Amino acid sequence: MALLSFPLLHRLSNTHPRRLIWLYVSVFVICFLTLWRGGEALKQQQIEDLEVETKEQLDQLASVIESAIAKYQHMPTLLASNDRVRIALRDGLPSDINQLNRELEQINRITEASDSYIIDVDGNTIAASNYRSSKSFVGGNFSFRPYFKDALKGKPGRYYALGTTSNIRGYYFSYPVYEGDSIIGVAVVKVDLGQFEKRFSNQSYEFLLLDPDGVVFSSSRTQWLYKVMRELSHNELRRIAESQRYFNRAIVTLPIASHRDFSSRSTIIEMLEELADPPGDSVVERRSYLAMQKPIQLLDFKISVLVPLTIIEEQIALWRAIFAGGITITMLILGLAHLRSRMLQERSDAIEMARHNQAYIREVIQHTQAGLVTLNDQSEIEALNPAVENLLSCSLSGLIGRPLSSLFHVSEKDRVRWVKALQSDFDNTDARLTTVEGELHATDRPSIIVEATICELQLPNRRSHLVTFHDMTERKRYEQEITSARNALELRVKERTSELEESNHLLRQEIGEHKATQQELIQTAKLAVLGQLSAGLNHELNQPLTAIRAFADNGLKFLERERYEQAKGNLHQISQLGLHMSDIIARFKVFARKGSETHSPIDVQSAINGALKIVQPRFKEANIDVRMNASVQLAVLADMVFLEQVLVNLLANAADAILETNMDEKWVEVSVESNEQHVRIKVRDSGKGLSDEALAHLFEPFYTSKASGLGLGLGLSISQRIMESMKGGLSAQNHPEGGAEFCVTLNAFQPE
Repeated sequence: MALLSFPLLHRLSNTHPRRLIWLYVSVFVICFLTLWRGGEALKQQQIEDLEVETKEQLDQLASVIESAIAKYQHMPTLLASNDRVRIALRDGLPSDINQLNRELEQINRITEASDSYIIDVDGNTIAASNYRSSKSFVGGNFSFRPYFKDALKGKPGRYYALGTTSNIRGYYFSYPVYEGDSIIGVAVVKVDLGQFEKRFSNQSYEFLLLDPDGVVFSSSRTQWLYKVMRELSHNELRRIAESQRYFNRAIVTLPIASHRDFSSRSTIIEMLEELADPPGDSVVERRSYLAMQKPIQLLDFKISVLVPLTIIEEQIALWRAIFAGGITITMLILGLAHLRSRMLQERSDAIEMARHNQAYIREVIQHTQAGLVTLNDQSEIEALNPAVENLLSCSLSGLIGRPLSSLFHVSEKDRVRWVKALQSDFDNTDARLTTVEGELHATDRPSIIVEATICELQLPNRRSHLVTFHDMTERKRYEQEITSARNALELRVKERTSELEESNHLLRQEIGEHKATQQELIQTAKLAVLGQLSAGLNHELNQPLTAIRAFADNGLKFLERERYEQAKGNLHQISQLGLHMSDIIARFKVFARKGSETHSPIDVQSAINGALKIVQPRFKEANIDVRMNASVQLAVLADMVFLEQVLVNLLANAADAILETNMDEKWVEVSVESNEQHVRIKVRDSGKGLSDEALAHLFEPFYTSKASGLGLGLGLSISQRIMESMKGGLSAQNHPEGGAEFCVTLNAFQPE
């Protein structure tokens, strides 16, 4: 088989691995489908054969049961025609009844019937074949039984039920006993169906005798009795219970997991069966049966035969296992053959590759620029390539077999490492390479400085080394040039570093002076604003001073007149006016001090109120109203002094812009807006607004739109620098409804 499939396997070995995988997957899928479909077809055929055989068994079983029961249906007629029966029913003498009991017992023994008994018209049993038994029917009343009622109507009766006295299932035949034209009693014969269960209990199939309601009345398995193969309705269950046919037996459904039609005359059902486990536990197993049914016309019953499919399923499983085993063995043989073909191909490729590598190595050794020398275990030269001779420009064939020291002298600094490399066995790859410096020399030739690298060769049964030589003449020259250049560069770097340090020192001094100048400029602008506000300040201070003088003069007069209460009131007013003047001066004093570069959380409303207090005298003098929204509870990261200086500058500029217009309506509006990141303070005036030129150059130093002599043009420029130092911003625009609007933007304080 391997010889026949070798060409195919050889072609497969050269196939792309992905295509080969797909080929194997396709073969596996085809084999699996063949295995599955073949097993199903074989199973179908075997079940069809089993169906034919089961049909014959079902017909035979139905014929046996029907013929066996049919022989009992005429026995009640014969008993009803017996004179002794009529005499016992008519006279009721004990002697006649005893004689009748013995005759019924003998008849029952001969016919193998279960029981025979005679009932009077009231339903009481006067004689029975089991009169000797402790469960004798004698004296029992069976007037509730349908077979008794049918016989009283003059009709032969038939009935099936669980005996109320004997607790034995049976089929009942009855016939009326006549005395002339009158019915004086009923003769009954009970057929025990247990004899059929014993007779067919050891067959290869299971049988069920189903009553018209589908209840299992007789079966080869006692655990299936009084169960149904389908769900019964509530009305059906109530009717069965009221008939007392099965007394208090619970009517439940057989544990059928599934069922499907196999053909028009058979069904395959799967039933759950509880099997005993050796440790005492129970195991539920799923078993399949081929089910066929046939009616028994005589009894109005149906007989169902259930043939286990376990043997067929086991045969199919065995067939599939054998088929799968054959496929597996075939695949293994093909795989081994393919592996052998691949190994042969790889061996051939390896030999060819080795031959090619040897030729390649020879070419590399002969044409490489590095000098190569091989040594034996005595450190003697075995071979050398032409590059070594080119380094010294002479033939070195005479050195073959001589020690390496006759060709190469190692430098003193590397001598210990070199000797150790020649004499030691290397146990790991990292230590197998040793690089040293030395000189190649030959007779009547100048020495050449080289770099030598020695490594141990892994050869079988002997120890050898390979030494590689590289000319270092040019490298040494380059190293000398690089050393000189590095020294010169280090000297220049030192000089340049010294210059940069000096420049850096001067730059720090200039930055410090610039900061100081900027602080002085800010302070100067602040004092300039205070100068502009001084007139209003004088007015604010003169009013309380005049009042203080008046209160003081009046107080002296009150004291002279000994009106101490009025004098005390005047002194209290003088104290309040002093506090008012102290508060005015304190606000200007705080405004006049220098700000801090450190930023901390400050209250926005406090800063606005402080700025308004400073400009309040000027606003009052110019009759300018201040419009503000409700008090805000916001905090920003800034410096209180710097923020007040910016706001005072903006408010003062707003007052100047309003006074230039000579309008009747004079007001300044201060509003606050905020979001999660920023807080915006807007100052809007009722002036004529800013020109395009002013908007373009507003924050440039020394630019002013005021009349000559009214300003230096530094206020807004300094205010913008202050805002930038507080990581904020200052912007300006004309409001759509008129007037200029300045916006101060600051970072909102986010408490942790």
